[in-house]
Amino acid sequence: MIKKIISKKGSHVGMVVSFVMFVTFLVFLYTIIQPVTVREKDKNYILDYIALNLLGNTTVEMSTLIINVDEPIQGDKDCINLQQIGINQIPLELRKNLIFKTPEGESLVYQDVNDNVIHVRTGNNFLGIIRVYASEEFSGLIESVGGCDPHAYPIGNLKFYSEMSEEKMYELNESYYTDYEGLKIELGIPEGTEFNFYIYDSQRSEPPIISADIQEPPTDRSVFVEETPIQYTNENGDTLFGFLKIEVW
Repeated sequence: MIKKIISKKGSHVGMVVSFVMFVTFLVFLYTIIQPVTVREKDKNYILDYIALNLLGNTTVEMSTLIINVDEPIQGDKDCINLQQIGINQIPLELRKNLIFKTPEGESLVYQDVNDNVIHVRTGNNFLGIIRVYASEEFSGLIESVGGCDPHAYPIGNLKFYSEMSEEKMYELNESYYTDYEGLKIELGIPEGTEFNFYIYDSQRSEPPIISADIQEPPTDRSVFVEETPIQYTNENGDTLFGFLKIEVW
């Protein structure tokens, strides 16, 4: 009987060639995709960097103080005479940038009498907490207030903190339109990178509160977008919430 011998050499060579072709394809695919992946990582880094710098350039120092009006104002007086309330711990240059607010958010007018005395018009029979806010970005409601109740009211601790300022946000928006290249340098944005940014309210309503978008996003490559929740204070001392959206390419 003659046995037919089948050679396996050809099949082994075919497997090796197929494997080599497969590895070559993977290497080729990696060389194509890898630069894109690196660019995406770079752009994501730049997005975070721009967001951090935008937030930093719109943040200001603020301070708060609590006054507890725990007894009714005497007689027919409609204001209180705050003496040595601790507000003198706030720098003098901010004394005309104070906001006095009731728990309902109503801003009260006041008069800075001297270093240790401030008159605040509260209205008749006022009882409750008054919060004092101080910042260079505020516009105090100042007018002549006299004949006030001199009662000594309990004072809470003075607190210092940082907060985004709506006024600074608008200033940054103006810089974007008047000196875009200078703003890019100030924010440390690399040459060849362009950006737009927007500020939305808490409902993401259209149009945005601020639109800094003179740059036209490209259609031939990716545009990277990041959205960050923000909290900021307006010139009346109101705390607002919204979103910062940045486009980079």
